[in-house]
Amino acid sequence: MQGRRGGGRVPGAPGPGEGRQAVHQSEVDDHRGNRPQRHLEEHGLEPVESDLGEFIVQLAHSRPYHIVAPALNLTRYDVAELFTRTLGVENETVPENQTKIARRVLREKFLAADIGISGANFLVADSGAVVLVTNEGNGRMCTTLPKVHVAIAGIEKLIPRAQDLAVFLKLLGRSATGQPLTVYTSFLAGPRRPNEIDGPQEFYVILLDNGRTRLLADREKRQSLYCIRCGACLNHCPVYRKIGGHNYPWVYSGPIGQVISPQYRGIGQDPWLPFASSLCGACAEVCPVKIELPKLLLELRGEVVKAKSREGESRLERLGFRAWSWLMRHPRLYELAGMMGSLVLTSSEEGKWLRRVPFVPNVGPLKAWSSERDIPPLPAK
Repeated sequence: MQGRRGGGRVPGAPGPGEGRQAVHQSEVDDHRGNRPQRHLEEHGLEPVESDLGEFIVQLAHSRPYHIVAPALNLTRYDVAELFTRTLGVENETVPENQTKIARRVLREKFLAADIGISGANFLVADSGAVVLVTNEGNGRMCTTLPKVHVAIAGIEKLIPRAQDLAVFLKLLGRSATGQPLTVYTSFLAGPRRPNEIDGPQEFYVILLDNGRTRLLADREKRQSLYCIRCGACLNHCPVYRKIGGHNYPWVYSGPIGQVISPQYRGIGQDPWLPFASSLCGACAEVCPVKIELPKLLLELRGEVVKAKSREGESRLERLGFRAWSWLMRHPRLYELAGMMGSLVLTSSEEGKWLRRVPFVPNVGPLKAWSSERDIPPLPAK
């Protein structure tokens, strides 16, 4: 790869188990199943997220809510309380001033950092350049101030030539944030040269496989690797809008997370995930690289069903599906059941959600229907 000619080093990381202060701007190294902070802390490093949203999430000891806007679920009042509690500053609710507080704290971290860890939006094979796009400038601070820069990227980020890059940059900016182009587009191609005044002294690019070559070998499912992480499918998914990003079990949420998470982690890890979709097709309509997400979800559902048939379904699950199948074959009984459901799930106050299902015991597996969510009243028609 051309990156070696520029003085960079390109080790490979086949998968889990291989492969001072550290400022961090990456998602791809979450593929081991845990946020990377824990691993770095165990080795005596203080990891600091450099993206503003990720920095807020790190202070809250939480997980990203959205692939593009990690702290989307927090209000400015939540952030004010968090900054006061963790940074010891006065309660500040003006977003511009909150940004200044974070910038002041992060600037000190950048200047003191020994290692900068970044992801890569794209890797250009003919020049060996790592392409990093941000809207805050943290990517450039993370990759030029520390003595060592480590870029971690999945092998699917490779594109053949620099001339292929323009279309991807346009797609990413427009689909992620509605911009013609992101504010900062950085091309990183090796350590600092003798006549340069900034940049790392050492530069590493880690190419991560972690199941990607297996996925590339599958003609139907390889299209899931086309994803450019724009988040458009999340924004238009009715399920994501209803349940939020924290109810997905891994780093990727929304429709694309439902597709690639089972393929990276194994279909048996979260077998319910491909079923958490209405298959309405909104995700496929807005996907800039035309991934057939509903089709892939159906294929994954088929794999789950086959695996269950081999392992044997639970007695309760078989009984439930048989009852549903019988009811669907009798339209009048189906209508009667719907009328009874409307009566049972009608709140005393019109439009108000129910705290628990009436006449259903709040024990065993039925408890989950009331302990974690409110129940919307059934519509009259």
